[in-house]
Amino acid sequence: MPPKFKFTKQEILSHACSLVREKGWHTLSTRTLAQRLGTSARPIYSFFHSMDELEEELVKISVDLLFDYMNRSYTGDPWVDHGIGYVMFAQEEPFLFRGANNEKNIKHFKTYGEIMWDKCSGLLAEYAPFQGLTTEQIYRLQVTRWLMAHGLAFQVSNPPPDVWNLERIIWVIQNGSIALLEGLKKQFASEDN
Repeated sequence: MPPKFKFTKQEILSHACSLVREKGWHTLSTRTLAQRLGTSARPIYSFFHSMDELEEELVKISVDLLFDYMNRSYTGDPWVDHGIGYVMFAQEEPFLFRGANNEKNIKHFKTYGEIMWDKCSGLLAEYAPFQGLTTEQIYRLQVTRWLMAHGLAFQVSNPPPDVWNLERIIWVIQNGSIALLEGLKKQFASEDN
């Protein structure tokens, strides 16, 4: 009869996620997770074939949490709110953000991030400022703004003290998004002529 473990897969993931959130991705190992669980590594490996498999699940959890942040209302403008949420996730969950974007995990972040991208794009299908733009133009606009938000997200995930607060993040993303939207719409119009 196979042994029964006192932890479920979800409980192990929850403890792993808590460890990363508190101390950083670099602290996650079979040993540190087993210590946190108060057990040996055996229950961990009963649910995950490797730590890489467990870390992929943590990236997925991180992306799901990021999506939740992106769908919060900060300004009432859903496209602007997506950018603000992206940055706020990095500020409030810096270890999850940086760990999901590190060299080891970026492939998983890209995979799950593409699913999130499609969901966000679907939520903006009727977004009034995008009306009249082609699918390619909307994509270019979204990628450009994502680059801005991603750069700011890295800045706020490891900021000097007292530099970034919600009001400043909203101001940067809101004004940057408007500038990108207006500027690229002008560029698109000139390309059409």
